Amino acid sequence: MLAMAGLATLLIPAWLLRHGLWPPSAVSPVIVLILLATWLIGTFFLGAAMIVASSRWMISPGLLRITVHRPFRLAETHAFTPHNQVRFSVKQLDWVETQDTWKVMLAAPDGRTFASRPFYSAEDAEAFRSAGESLFRNKA
Repeated sequence: MLAMAGLATLLIPAWLLRHGLWPPSAVSPVIVLILLATWLIGTFFLGAAMIVASSRWMISPGLLRITVHRPFRLAETHAFTPHNQVRFSVKQLDWVETQDTWKVMLAAPDGRTFASRPFYSAEDAEAFRSAGESLFRNKA
């Protein structure tokens, strides 16, 4: 979504304002400034899209597999068994302008941390954490 917003911010203003650039007129410098501002914003959107990672958690009895997808890189798969002794926790994310969200955090023994998708209630996040722990710990 960020990449599409970035491309739209780059292309749509340039297409709509192209007639103000050629032939040059008195308003052409103003249109150039508008286009430079929109291109700057579009570039920030594209940059954000290139660094954002998404993860998918697959929990089965005795095995937790987390696949991390990043743009322009191969997907990384991390597998954890009950012998790894991972720790689950719930982290609250405080937002000023919207409602708070919660994420289930997994801390691996080597110090890596992984975050789940956001939950919009503490009860849902706690249920996901306890389900993950119970499924993960049953085959220990």
